[in-house]
Amino acid sequence: MARKKIEEDSGGAPEWMLTYSDLVTLLLTFFILLFSLSAIDASKFDAITSSLRSSFSIVNKSGMLNSNAGDVMISVTDKSNATEDAETPPPEPGSREYTEMLEGTIVELREEVAALNGEVETLNEEVVTLNEDIYNLQDIGEDDLQKTTPYEMTEEEIIQKELRDARQQKLNNFKQDILEEVDKMGIGGYVSIVSEEERLVLRLNSQILFDSGSATLRAEGREVMLALGDSFRALDHLIDVQGHTDNVPINTYQFPSNWELSTQRATNVVRILQDDCDVPPAQLRSTGFGEYQPIGDNETQEGRQSNRRIDIVITTV
Repeated sequence: MARKKIEEDSGGAPEWMLTYSDLVTLLLTFFILLFSLSAIDASKFDAITSSLRSSFSIVNKSGMLNSNAGDVMISVTDKSNATEDAETPPPEPGSREYTEMLEGTIVELREEVAALNGEVETLNEEVVTLNEDIYNLQDIGEDDLQKTTPYEMTEEEIIQKELRDARQQKLNNFKQDILEEVDKMGIGGYVSIVSEEERLVLRLNSQILFDSGSATLRAEGREVMLALGDSFRALDHLIDVQGHTDNVPINTYQFPSNWELSTQRATNVVRILQDDCDVPPAQLRSTGFGEYQPIGDNETQEGRQSNRRIDIVITTV
């Protein structure tokens, strides 16, 4: 008869689960041990050490059991085994150690003070040197700076500089001559010189040049222009004669508005500079601004009088 294989059903968990369970149990036990060792209770530690000592006892000659204490290497509860890194307490005041400590501190402070004094002296010397340099720089003139500068001007630059210096000298002479003539004629209250950026303005009040509403030079005004005209002849600058009026309207056949009046007054001044004072016409220009560039308040009589003027503008560049 054929044998039938009897299959036995195996019950329970698989075999690998046993190994796994043992491993988990060992790990849990290991971590519990680590946790218990991380916090040591002194009383429990003493109990453990006593138990270990009694376990390792020796028998003396009389047959009595003596504990084998052995050599104590380190004690957790004994404060006499403090580490060498603990801070040494400071000496008591009045003791020799305290006096020596103070003397050492005083010596160190004196050395630091001496070092600081040396640095202060060095800084003082540097300050003195800087002050001398500043004083020397203040005494250096333009000629000295030109001597010390490594840059040398070209021949063309030298010529241009000489021309600029000559033109500036002409302007200085012009201002001086005008002031002298104005003082000589006693018209200082009607004539002024205004220095502006890149130009010089000779300002003449129209009261000494023209009658009201007229562009014809009065006899006194003609004498003033002839006296001042010689100073213009020495210049080689552009001369712009500008006519200005107040805001009082004018409406005549000859001057329909202040535009025509201001322009004609400027033109008549240019003609006398060209024809009677021999100023080169290429340097002359006439411009009328009407009432639109006031220098005073047109609401007052004094302001309107200051706005009625002739400005002779000399370009300084």
